[in-house]
Amino acid sequence: MAIWKQLLLCVGLICFSAVGLALFAPGSRLLNALPFGEALSSLGSAQAKYSDQRAGSGGGKPGLRRARPLPLVVLSKVEPALADERVKSVGTAQAIQRTTLFPEVAGRVISVDANAGQRLSVDDIVVQLDDQVQRLAVERASLSLADAEDLVQRYQTLAAKNTISAVQLTDAKSAMEKAKLDLKGAEDALNRRSVRAPFSGEIGLIDVGVGDYVTPTTAVGSLDERKTLLIEFRLPERFSNHVRVGQAIDLQTAALPGIRLVGVISGIDNRIDTVSRTILLQGEMNNETDLARPGMSFDVSLEIGGEEHPSVPSLAVQWDRQGPYVWKVDGDRTTRADIGIIARLSDRVLISGDLAVGESVVSEGTAAVRQGMVFRTPEG
Repeated sequence: MAIWKQLLLCVGLICFSAVGLALFAPGSRLLNALPFGEALSSLGSAQAKYSDQRAGSGGGKPGLRRARPLPLVVLSKVEPALADERVKSVGTAQAIQRTTLFPEVAGRVISVDANAGQRLSVDDIVVQLDDQVQRLAVERASLSLADAEDLVQRYQTLAAKNTISAVQLTDAKSAMEKAKLDLKGAEDALNRRSVRAPFSGEIGLIDVGVGDYVTPTTAVGSLDERKTLLIEFRLPERFSNHVRVGQAIDLQTAALPGIRLVGVISGIDNRIDTVSRTILLQGEMNNETDLARPGMSFDVSLEIGGEEHPSVPSLAVQWDRQGPYVWKVDGDRTTRADIGIIARLSDRVLISGDLAVGESVVSEGTAAVRQGMVFRTPEG
């Protein structure tokens, strides 16, 4: 066959293929225009749908794409919670027991038996006054009592023999009782010549010395029991119904930088101050380590329970350009719910928005969740 005939045959085949492709391709307008075009197009669509179903159901050959499983999520309930408010104040420390020591009688100091800063026990002597006269009085009263007791003993022996009258024995017993009282009075007068510690604690600076003449108005020194300190502070009256005895307080002082101390409320005043409109509170702090001193100022802070708000787990809160939101459960699907954050607790977030207590939100598995998506849970 001649070459030009072969070329002409090839050109004809190419043209015929192009016309056939234009007529019978799926979706072709020319195909749909033919009487049998709609039937061919429907046949092609059915074949494509059948192929897709086989691929999705795994019935095709290995390596074909399978249907994506539903996302696995964990749901949590929206719960009510109180918005805690931290209130701050300034307080002053005092020893739980404190006093200023004064002599009970006038006299001259003969010895100082304690040093500043020394810890004393109950009845330890701090200052001793001249007590020579009082000691003599005690000895005299002791002798009088001994004589009275001997006389009563002799009279009892004689009364048993009916040698003396009952009146004489009674008078002797009365004299003995009076001698006992005289001895107690003398001993009390002797004890008053000593300035003693009424309770255990640390003595401060002693303001008198040997040879000084003191009176009941002369201050000898101060005594503090500072193993426990009391912190007095004030809060605005609006918090008066939000505090209670035993509530924890945090304490900090400039004298101990970086050290956080804790205490509890031990007392609440029964009245509001009409001038400052505040209420006085008293806190108690353990000071066994003796780090703090009475008179120190403390920054006091405590948590006050506020209003109740809905709360969700921290992991449930998501963020995007529009702000925070959560995935709320609406039937068997998820719905986006925009929220506002009021406060953060240790593991939950107090929120505002279109969420009610008792509703469910997605707390885990949020990365795979989309709007209106069906989900599954570990419980099935």
